[in-house]
Amino acid sequence: MALNYREDFDYSEAIANTQDAAEREQLLTERQNKIDAEGLAGKVPSNEAVATWNGDYQPYSVSSGSSGGSGNSGSSISQLYEAAEAARLKRLEAARQRIQQQLASNLSSIENDYVAGMTQTDINARQSVLTNEEKMAALGLNMGARGAAATSGAAETSRIAIDNQYRSDLNALGQARLTARAAAQDNAASQEAALESEYYTAAENAALQQAQMTLSQYNADRDYSLSLAGLTGFLNGLPTLEYRQYASSLTSQAQTDAYEQALTRWKTTGYVQSGDAAILGVPAGTPTADVSYRNASLALQKWKAGYWY
Repeated sequence: MALNYREDFDYSEAIANTQDAAEREQLLTERQNKIDAEGLAGKVPSNEAVATWNGDYQPYSVSSGSSGGSGNSGSSISQLYEAAEAARLKRLEAARQRIQQQLASNLSSIENDYVAGMTQTDINARQSVLTNEEKMAALGLNMGARGAAATSGAAETSRIAIDNQYRSDLNALGQARLTARAAAQDNAASQEAALESEYYTAAENAALQQAQMTLSQYNADRDYSLSLAGLTGFLNGLPTLEYRQYASSLTSQAQTDAYEQALTRWKTTGYVQSGDAAILGVPAGTPTADVSYRNASLALQKWKAGYWY
């Protein structure tokens, strides 16, 4: 959708030279449309600045405002903290990833140790069997075939002892594996919990600081705008009450001057001219001898007294 504005038109000059609030607002809107459509942001004074222009008083920039200017300080503060928040979140995710990688490495090491322990337990069990067979043979006893029943009570007792030791070693390995895995996972969880607590504490402090800075900037901008309004007569593109009263006084003075000039012509010519009839409020041709002349003179004196004093 095409933006509504006039291409060959000096909006800045027109804005500076009008005191009509509605016309000024319309000109500001069309000027912003032109800036947006033609990519003039940063190349010409912003609407925020031009909204304060009045006649020859034309400051190039102001602190902040709502007239479409490019220097909104509240937005700048927000963008600054959003960038800081994004950086904190990135660091949090990177730290989390390192913790998970370390956990995976620790679990892998535990599994490798468990497999190595199982292998060593099997080796130890076989060595125990061989050693017992040699001891039994030295005593003149036979362990019997490994898959068959023991040939004596001593052989049976020896087999049971070896089997119990083997099972005990396997159980100890399994328990050590589970304990080590649980400790590694608990440690990783504790690190992540501490990391998140630190992150959220920093985020809360940053949010509070942002709110305080935004409020301070708002107060500074408000004070600046009020100060500028005292110089220009306009606040956010609208005339102030003091300026409207001043403009009204100018209008009243102009009316008084016109009345006084018409009354002077009436006195000089001796009758009311047709062009002065509407100003004086009496019929054209009325002579100075008429009571209307004395009333008009009295009214003029009252107006002048009320205006100048």
